[in-house]
Amino acid sequence: MIIGGEKKYSHTMSTIKKIGALVILTLLSLSPAVAETASAEPASGRYGFSFSPLIGILYGHAEEIVYRSRGRPEYISELRWDLKPLIYTGLAADYGPRDPFQGHGFSAAFSAKFGLPLQTGYQENRDWLYPDSNGLTNYSRHDAHSQNTLLADFSLGYSWRLSSFLSLRAYGELSFMHFNWLSYDGYLQYLESNQAGIIPGQVWNSNIPKVYSYGPAVQYVQNWFILSPGLSLKARFTELFSAEANFRYSPLVFCKNRDEHFYRSVTFSDEMFFGHFYDGGGRFIVSPSENLELSLSAAFRYIYGMRGDITVKNNGVAGYDFFAGREYLASNDAGAGYSALDIGLTVKLLIPSR
Repeated sequence: MIIGGEKKYSHTMSTIKKIGALVILTLLSLSPAVAETASAEPASGRYGFSFSPLIGILYGHAEEIVYRSRGRPEYISELRWDLKPLIYTGLAADYGPRDPFQGHGFSAAFSAKFGLPLQTGYQENRDWLYPDSNGLTNYSRHDAHSQNTLLADFSLGYSWRLSSFLSLRAYGELSFMHFNWLSYDGYLQYLESNQAGIIPGQVWNSNIPKVYSYGPAVQYVQNWFILSPGLSLKARFTELFSAEANFRYSPLVFCKNRDEHFYRSVTFSDEMFFGHFYDGGGRFIVSPSENLELSLSAAFRYIYGMRGDITVKNNGVAGYDFFAGREYLASNDAGAGYSALDIGLTVKLLIPSR
């Protein structure tokens, strides 16, 4: 039985209503552009479809956070999972005006990136368990291996010709990110503790003896759902070279995570709403022919300020532990974060259509 379920249900319903209202506002802001597209003459722009294989890397990290209490910024625990780097391959597809510098019109885009199952650095865990101090008490580090990763983005928007060398696109985008890591083979540096907790008077330092562990330690699954408006500005320097810059911001972020500690037989599940999502970058484009584009892109995505609930499930043997086999709401102090640079290479094949 989950403690505080009624309060959690009320909070969730309130959050869903807020998200629904913001989604409706976003769609209404796009409706004039969609209506203008539907009534425009075919001569307003020749449409085309493109298909793009791509490859790239993510360089950054993701965070799992437990705050000391609601409304306070101090951490009790932080798990940091490296993406240093994560290599991905993927596909993208676009539909819109074939030449945005000649006409305006409706546009749509989709991309999917799949991470390769490789070691992506380290998983570091830090705890601050003294009740009246912000001093570090526990530290551990293990190899972090990416099991599977998916990043998908779908957008609908409208582009305007500003001049023969400048165009603007406004759009709404739905983004999904899925990460699955497994950590193993590492070490721990913990202060001494007893049944009452950390023994007072100790100060953590890097000279504390390391206790090595082997085999699986923690599996962490992080899922992000983001709805955001965005702007993109494209400039053409010559027939061969052009560039594009884009930016997005949104508080419409939902994150659902699962953290399984094998050596403790405990699973933590987090659900968090709202926060701050930023995504901005650009790309340099070379167009050697009418139907081919080569581009080098760089973008930075940053998410912080997520807060929500933690549900704990004790997977231990019943009878050995009072909480064994039970699931309960531990606190509402969960947090999560994400920060990564995305550098990619894309080959875009243009297919004209009516």
